[in-house]
Amino acid sequence: MGSQADDEDVAPLANFEQEDVPAEVEVKPDAPSEEILSTRTSRAWIRVLPAMVVLAVILVFVFQNPKDVKVSLFTLSGTLPLSVALLGAVILGALMALALGSVRILQLRRQVHRKTERSEGNEAQQRIGRHFPGRNA
Repeated sequence: MGSQADDEDVAPLANFEQEDVPAEVEVKPDAPSEEILSTRTSRAWIRVLPAMVVLAVILVFVFQNPKDVKVSLFTLSGTLPLSVALLGAVILGALMALALGSVRILQLRRQVHRKTERSEGNEAQQRIGRHFPGRNA
């Protein structure tokens, strides 16, 4: 009884010969592969991940530098953890760079705006000259 059930559960092995297996199998895609486009969410993650790495580095820095130091600015003085004092200095430096960069960007925008106004004015004068040859604008 027991031996017959075991024999029936076993499937017979198929006999494959070398001739049955093709030498080269060529894979052809059914449809052309489509390029995956970037989305706002993917671009946001690309920006968030480096920020998280920077945050982790800052946290390690803060926890490794808890020693208090004396800080003086003009007439104010006090003690702060070393990491907080250095991070404050970095933040103030970044704000100064941001302010100077913003001023430069505004200067460049004004220059571009003035150049476009001048070129549009010259084009208008040339159009008037074509329509009214004797008239100088």
